[in-house]
Amino acid sequence: MSDGAPTPRRLHPATLIARWLRLVPQMVGGGAAFAATMGGWGRFLSFAAMAGGIGLVITLLWWWRFRYTLAEREIIIESGVLNRQRRVIPFDRVQDIAIERRVIARLFGTARVKVETGGASSDEGLLDMIGLAEAQALRDRIRRGHSPTPVAGMAAEEPLLFRMDLSRILAAGLFNFSLLFLAAIFAVVQNLEQLGFVRVRDWINPRTADTAAGFFNLRNSLALLAALVVLGLVYGVVRTVSREFGFKLTRTGGGDAAAGAPPPPPGFRRRRGLFTLSDVVIPIRRTQVGLIESGPIARQLGWFALAFQTLGAETKEGGVQAVAPFARMDEILPILTEAGFPVPPERSTFTRIPRRALWRWAAPFFLVGATATAAAFLIAPGAGVAGGLLLAAGFYAAFRWRKHGFALDDRALFVRAGLLKRRMWIIPFEKAQTISVTQGPVQRRLRLASLLLDTAGASSMRSPEIVDLDAAEAEALAAKLLSLFHRSRSEAKPSQ
Repeated sequence: MSDGAPTPRRLHPATLIARWLRLVPQMVGGGAAFAATMGGWGRFLSFAAMAGGIGLVITLLWWWRFRYTLAEREIIIESGVLNRQRRVIPFDRVQDIAIERRVIARLFGTARVKVETGGASSDEGLLDMIGLAEAQALRDRIRRGHSPTPVAGMAAEEPLLFRMDLSRILAAGLFNFSLLFLAAIFAVVQNLEQLGFVRVRDWINPRTADTAAGFFNLRNSLALLAALVVLGLVYGVVRTVSREFGFKLTRTGGGDAAAGAPPPPPGFRRRRGLFTLSDVVIPIRRTQVGLIESGPIARQLGWFALAFQTLGAETKEGGVQAVAPFARMDEILPILTEAGFPVPPERSTFTRIPRRALWRWAAPFFLVGATATAAAFLIAPGAGVAGGLLLAAGFYAAFRWRKHGFALDDRALFVRAGLLKRRMWIIPFEKAQTISVTQGPVQRRLRLASLLLDTAGASSMRSPEIVDLDAAEAEALAAKLLSLFHRSRSEAKPSQ
């Protein structure tokens, strides 16, 4: 190795503690059930001690064999004990860089760095725990590209675009009602049943329900329902506070550079988190689609959420990066402008899909629901409930049809969808990757077609698709979008 070659580095020694604490509980997971069935906690303690020792050896070998090297134009990560892997990530392929600080990392003054390239792998570049100062220097170095020269004004205070104080975060939590905590309760009850402390079968058996838990008692059932609502609200507030605490969005990069060094690209820096502090830089050039969402009650009170689909966003968040999770529209519009996105047009300018699309959206529910309701009076009274639910689903689909539509201006396509949870996508023409027009067998008979404007890093669950356009209009719109795409790309090239 030459004198000028970069030196490989190891992770912070505190990684040994954090990784061991994650590994050992997974190895000991079945120990409690094992002890209960075999009738001795001594065996469980012996098993736990053995698992702890094995986990320590595995963790130590993994830490010793893990190295990363910061080269001139790329970062190189080497890992693996028996099967070695060497991963090279060029700086110019990096899409997003996130710095996270969990409780243990904060105790040791370290941070977790995640380097996203938009590739298929979920952990293209993951440095579990390195020093905080080193993590920030690594992020700045990658953002500057291959130039090692520090950027002038790097430490200057960044302009604040949006923030949420604790009162707003608590209000946002009230709108994030969730029953996900039930999964944890069911898991605990299942483990207690295996250990013989409870018998769930007695709770759901009509013969023993009154003596066991009374779940078939109307009063207890209403009390249980009220408790679930309260717990759902509390869980939503706790989850929102833990994720969004200290939320701050600032403008970063794009300033003057030192001699011979390119300035960092303009972007957004998002910092948030109570237990896990997250510091993410979102380069503006990597943003593909703007997404404005709102729930039924929050929308009536004037609250919305803004996110950007980016090339490196994690799929667990739907492929988007939240930049204003709970904001007024007058707070969202300046952020869109900073990102170079146009302001959404008036609702009256949106074009609705044809009325005959109701044959696909709502008619099947009405037909089957009416048939089931008629059968309830003539043959099977129990079919009345199913018929009523299907009729309600038909009305819901009809109202959802009314809210679906699209609009065009000279810079972007706007698509809106949803009834209770409403979404509006903003897709700049130059971000389009493919334009697809599809027709199913029923759509062909109704002379309808769906149009999809695909973008880089798009999630299949949140695709901005215009469903059930008139077939001829869909083809004409696709041709128009293609011409607008070529025009916007040609105008953008001189400034790139």
